[in-house]
Amino acid sequence: MRYCVLLIVLVFGLSGCASPSTTNMIGTARAPLNADQVLIYLEEPICFEPIALLTSTSDASFAFTEQAKMDAALQRLREAAAKVGANGVLLKRTGEQQDDSVYVGTGIGRSSGNFGFGINMGKSFGLMDKTAEGVAIWVPQQCD
Repeated sequence: MRYCVLLIVLVFGLSGCASPSTTNMIGTARAPLNADQVLIYLEEPICFEPIALLTSTSDASFAFTEQAKMDAALQRLREAAAKVGANGVLLKRTGEQQDDSVYVGTGIGRSSGNFGFGINMGKSFGLMDKTAEGVAIWVPQQCD
């Protein structure tokens, strides 16, 4: 029994660490880089090579402020770009999306014989995640 509980905790723990991002290749991948080497561009550089379309969210990031959520989404874009060897991300769009809701409540119940009765009261809170979309790009040094 103890091993079942440990396994369940491990599965949920690992799923919480998953990086909610997608990568769709549109060019040729390069050797992976460190995410710290990836720059975010708000405007197109003079010359660049597109590598992949990227999307990311702040889901499961444990970020609570709006800025921290956006930072998490942008960091995930950098990480996804680095995996395909891009040294830049051309940011196309940011936004928000509804995440799973959290329900907080309390209830009482009573049963007698074959009859049961219960009352439940609570509040549902919709959580919002930040989203980011961009293009993983390779920018030659002479075009910086």
